[in-house]
Amino acid sequence: MYGCTCPEFIKTLNYVSPAHGGWGVIRVAALIPESYMLFVAPFACGRHGALGGIINNCKDKVSYLYIDESDIVSGHYEDLIPDAVEELFSYLDKRPKVLCIFVSCLDDLLGTDHKSLDAELEERFQGTRFLECHMNPFKGDTKTPPAIGLQNSIYSLLEKRRANAKQINMICNNAYVRPECELFELLANCGISVKHIGTCKNYEDFMQMSESCFNLVLSPTAKMAAEKMQRLLGIPFFTSYVSYDPEEIELDYRRLESQLNIKLPDFSKYKEEAVQSIKDVQKVVGNYPIVIDYQAVRKPFTLAKVLLDYGFNVQMICTENGVPSFEKNACLAVMEKNPQIKIIDAISHKTACFEYENMKCLCIGFDSGYMTKSKHVVVQMDDEGLYGFYGIKMLMKQVIAAFETEIDVNKEINEAGLVV
Repeated sequence: MYGCTCPEFIKTLNYVSPAHGGWGVIRVAALIPESYMLFVAPFACGRHGALGGIINNCKDKVSYLYIDESDIVSGHYEDLIPDAVEELFSYLDKRPKVLCIFVSCLDDLLGTDHKSLDAELEERFQGTRFLECHMNPFKGDTKTPPAIGLQNSIYSLLEKRRANAKQINMICNNAYVRPECELFELLANCGISVKHIGTCKNYEDFMQMSESCFNLVLSPTAKMAAEKMQRLLGIPFFTSYVSYDPEEIELDYRRLESQLNIKLPDFSKYKEEAVQSIKDVQKVVGNYPIVIDYQAVRKPFTLAKVLLDYGFNVQMICTENGVPSFEKNACLAVMEKNPQIKIIDAISHKTACFEYENMKCLCIGFDSGYMTKSKHVVVQMDDEGLYGFYGIKMLMKQVIAAFETEIDVNKEINEAGLVV
């Protein structure tokens, strides 16, 4: 029994398994159209970034300025950057609209004045925007870890424009929600289009995101960026983190109606189909143990609650550094429904002991699959491509496939191109 409060975990040395990772900073920054990246870092840090670029097929958008001990000791290594940029631009066939200058943890200690540096660069290389970006894992437990800081940087490029009442943005789902999702059809019937950085054809197309009348935030990573866009650009937002709870999805659609002052077409059939898909899968899976991890879905406790409601046997949830605030109610509901459920910290050093190895289970996510060595694994990262009632149906389809097919989880992890 956990009692009436969500579990808390003691902060210790972190264990990072081969299944840990996802969209690294290079892959995310590469979403900016007509952009390029310059990493300014010591050799070891640059090597990590280079491997990330190779794995994610964007190495042709990255160059490196390696700094050594003498550069660091002098305290003026940033003086090397303008000449490095000039050399880089002379090499490139086309000057980028945006140059993301990535610095490592070392820069946080040296305290480079990036605002002045960027202003100098934009004056010297007119026509290119310079974007301060940080690859500083040591800030992982602060308010602005690398993933959040990068979202802040990316959307800081946008400039205030006249609002278009017929256009909204989806932000922070790195992979665009698949067009089969019913939300696009529902909004199109109201004359509203959806913009996403991943579908922007060029830099000007990306800048037109400034004209959207609303931001739909699909991940906690972009909440801070959305708050800044609301304050500086006048674009309101609300969070609509990907959920597999039919009631939550309907509530978010109603909130969207209110925000945009529209009436969506009747979507009851989509909800009924989603609910039926859950029931159909439960009949097949029965009482087979289920494990859910936080890397597969952003709201693992909400998913666990839904599955328990429909008769699934959820045995374990893998989380990171405790339960996020937006999941606390779902966590309490899960513990009430199954007081024996295991809630573990996937990055605790104790995880390396593989206490749950060879546990009979179907895992939703790589992390739990690697931890248990299960042969039944849903190959899903960060709700990628999923949203709404469509997301429920697609996840259930993946659960059925995982239940009926055995895989080599190590092979799948290697092929997934995960980058921390």
